[in-house]
Formats: sequence, structure tokens, C-alpha cells
Amino acid sequence: MLRLILIVAFMAVVVIAITAVLGTIMAVAKPSAGKEPDDMPVKFRRITYALLVVLLFGVTTGWLGGV
Repeated sequence: MLRLILIVAFMAVVVIAITAVLGTIMAVAKPSAGKEPDDMPVKFRRITYALLVVLLFGVTTGWLGGV
């Protein structure tokens, strides 16, 4: 029973710490409304995302890792 209480207390402390860190990050971070517009064309952006997924898949499976 004491282990259960300690585990719950530890998890509460972790959640409080994460909440405090996230609150600090949100307070310090710039608002997203101030972002600069993206000048990259939509078609080019989609192609680069697809190539990124292929690259990540190839590296994780070893298909591109041996090259």
C-alpha cells in the first residue's frame, strides 16, 4: 500500500513539474500569430514532405543505411 501511495505522489510531482515547465515555455515563446508567411509553393512543400517520409522510412529500415 505504501508503494502505491509513493507512486501516486511521484506521478503528481512529475505532472506538476511538467505543467510548470510548459507554462514557462508558453509564457516565453513568441505568439504564433507573429510568424512570417511561408513563401514556399504548396506543391513543392508536399513533394519535400513526401521525400522526407521516404528518407526517414529508408533510414529506419536499413534500406538507405547501408549505402
